[in-house]
Amino acid sequence: MKTDKLIFRKATGEDIPFMSQILVDAAGASGVNIRVNELPAYPDTYQYIDGFPNRQDVGIIAETENRQPVGAAWVRLLPTDAHAVKYPMPELTMGVVTEYRGMGIGGQLMVELYKAASETGLTEISLGVHRDNAPAVGLYRKQNWVEDGFFEEYIMMSRKL
Repeated sequence: MKTDKLIFRKATGEDIPFMSQILVDAAGASGVNIRVNELPAYPDTYQYIDGFPNRQDVGIIAETENRQPVGAAWVRLLPTDAHAVKYPMPELTMGVVTEYRGMGIGGQLMVELYKAASETGLTEISLGVHRDNAPAVGLYRKQNWVEDGFFEEYIMMSRKL
């Protein structure tokens, strides 16, 4: 599928339905199969979207020229620090709609997120990626993420902004 020009904009509360779908897809890549309407029943997953955006949250949406959202990336300081390996820091969630993967959109989305996060004063962000998600691990390493340790089956990584 060819993409023309992409538009990157800040995420708002109106983007929660799309971001929820991205979150569910990301959870599925980690072996957690849930539906959007079931998110509140999974508090460890729901915390990534519940109440977005608060004053510390930063998010970017990638859209086609027709305003069709094709990807989202956001960071937020989670209410629990169970995932923290070094110390609590804002954690990344990101994803690209299936038919738009493999086109470099994820990398572009991340660069836009780094800029937006830096503008808010963030200096470092973290993420957890399932150890079997080779494409995502490759993208993160390519973008200078470093491995900090493990949380269950997830590689915990961080990146300075």
